Amino acid sequence: MMNNLFEINYKRKQPLAYRIRPTTLAEFFGQKNIIAEGSPLRELIKKQKFINSIFYGESGTGKTTLAEIIAKELKFYFVKLNATNCSISDIKKISEESEKRLKIEGKETLLFLDEIHRFNKLQQDSLLSFIEEGIFKIIAATTENPFYNLNNALLSRCLSFKFEKLKKNDIISIINRAEEIEQIKIENEIKEFIVETSNGDARIALNYLELILEVYDNIDKNELKKIIITEEFFHKKEDKYNLISAMIKSIRGSDPDASVYWLGRLLKGGEDPRYIARRLVILAAEDIGLANPEALNLSTSAYIASEKIGMPEIRIILSEVVIYLAISSKSNSVYNAINSVFQDLESEETLEVPKYLTKEYSKNYKYPHNYDNNFVKQDYLKKNKRFYIPGNNRMENKIKEKLIKLWGKKYGK
Repeated sequence: MMNNLFEINYKRKQPLAYRIRPTTLAEFFGQKNIIAEGSPLRELIKKQKFINSIFYGESGTGKTTLAEIIAKELKFYFVKLNATNCSISDIKKISEESEKRLKIEGKETLLFLDEIHRFNKLQQDSLLSFIEEGIFKIIAATTENPFYNLNNALLSRCLSFKFEKLKKNDIISIINRAEEIEQIKIENEIKEFIVETSNGDARIALNYLELILEVYDNIDKNELKKIIITEEFFHKKEDKYNLISAMIKSIRGSDPDASVYWLGRLLKGGEDPRYIARRLVILAAEDIGLANPEALNLSTSAYIASEKIGMPEIRIILSEVVIYLAISSKSNSVYNAINSVFQDLESEETLEVPKYLTKEYSKNYKYPHNYDNNFVKQDYLKKNKRFYIPGNNRMENKIKEKLIKLWGKKYGK
């Protein structure tokens, strides 16, 4: 009796989200696209098989919970690591333990690696040999799009499953389950408010519910609203997409102070420096382009550095690039050029390659290096088209002068 009492008290000390965490597929709400009857993942589990997988989607959508359920359903030993605080040596240690367990007990291991996007290329590559040898299976979870953040070598060895925000009915079902397990009753109006404010995140919904249960009794909707929006109780995570948009627009607008401020907000909020660096590379080509080609080189260098260097040092490198891009001359001419090509391909007939530009008929091709100034006029398209319009800046004004000199009226005369 005493042991049961201690067990009950221990469970009551655990967070609500942990106490009611589902342990079977029947108790799991949401993600019907992934675990519905007949889905590939469901069929694999039924057949007691599993393929290395990547779960990606926003927080609170069930990635960790589903991984634990899969391990239980398949009778795998479950190991959980977070990429923010584990190393290659940790992976090697798990592989040794997994191999020993497999040989002695015949039991497979499922490694759940959370925030896999925090791993650099070398760390991601360290997983490959263990996966290929079948020493352990992995589920790698990320809130970022894996096709932008993970190595192709790792992606090619895994199935990818996108987790959507939970629907209203899913959150209601989770709250109802909490009521049943905790033997409590929540007013429908309060339930509706929790659903509205949780924004499809089960963890947030349960945190709000726990606050009500632990601190407040007989609270009404208006009082609850005041509590939830008070940062004293809950820290509201910044919308990274608004922050990254503010940084990009500030750089485009040539304001170095605003640009570096929004960079600081992103980094202070825990944003992955590699995500920021990747966006800077894109910006350098889209908004600066040929007005200052060095901007792309500098941004690419920062992206490479972000793969090797983490916080806090990477903040200095990113700050240099952000300020440089902000004060640089701007042009979106290369961005407009490729967009014009894509529009043309959608609305016009595609042009055949002129015969003398093909390998078969290359004898009729005029080799520019055989002519003065390494240039000779010849048609490279069967139809006269303009896609690249030089921007009005020092560098592209020189480019325009050269094009006019070479091609004449096509570029301005």
